[in-house]
Amino acid sequence: MHIAKAGMALFVATSMAFTASAVLAETSTDITVMNGARAVPATVVLPDGEGPFPAVVMNHGHGGGRQEGGGFGRLAKALADAGIATIRMDFAGTGDSKEPFTEGYLSNMISDSNASLAYLLANYPVDPARLGILGYSQGGRIALTIAQTPDSPYKAVGLLAPSANWGKELAVFLAGSEEKYDALYTEASSDKGYADYTTQYGQQQQLGKKWFDELLESRPLDGIAAYKGAMLVVHGHKDTVIPPAQNEAVVAAYPAASIVLVPDADHGYGFYSDQPAVSALVESSFAKFFSENLK
Repeated sequence: MHIAKAGMALFVATSMAFTASAVLAETSTDITVMNGARAVPATVVLPDGEGPFPAVVMNHGHGGGRQEGGGFGRLAKALADAGIATIRMDFAGTGDSKEPFTEGYLSNMISDSNASLAYLLANYPVDPARLGILGYSQGGRIALTIAQTPDSPYKAVGLLAPSANWGKELAVFLAGSEEKYDALYTEASSDKGYADYTTQYGQQQQLGKKWFDELLESRPLDGIAAYKGAMLVVHGHKDTVIPPAQNEAVVAAYPAASIVLVPDADHGYGFYSDQPAVSALVESSFAKFFSENLK
């Protein structure tokens, strides 16, 4: 393993091995979190053994759902093998959610993430003093936003290719150009109330005006200094959706963060493709990080 240090950031260029020493089995349960009138499908994974356990709330990417092609399930198992409980949820319009995609805007996603943590704490043997949050892509924006709130309970933040730039830049990228973004925003601002959008992966989505407006207000790195815990940023050098510069900007804004670079990883990170080495490095990096920081 070759490791090079730059400031307080850590760059890993080849595979990292991490072996859980305590627990090697888990129990996975699908549940429903009621957040007001909104039913939020979720999955809780508990390690075998006696609690209370440290726990991590997992937040998926834009349109991904709590399974993320199976990758989030494997990541939850890796954390369980390290003795860490997890909860992951489907945001509105994804996975098993019955809500329309137009309800999947930032404040709702943040609220659903927080409600999922509250459910986990109320119903499972979890230690409220040892909590972490993980976010992939758009879920990274959610994790960063939650972590910097004054009442955030999180001691460790794990970010996989986090969407951390100004939200307008993200919206323009998703649209494909400034002109296409303007057309989508105009459509969403009409009496129709949403814009029809097709992702680069062929997903058909309806983006509500509130989705645009809240994203335009989102600058998750502006207040990140309010967070005082540990942070890890994992990203791939072949990721063109969240390029390396965006991940490096997180470390620039929060110098205590560390970076793990995953060779051969595009934005799928082995979640949607058969890349054992990529998957192993992503899983072991977060298992090691949360184990060390949620002792």
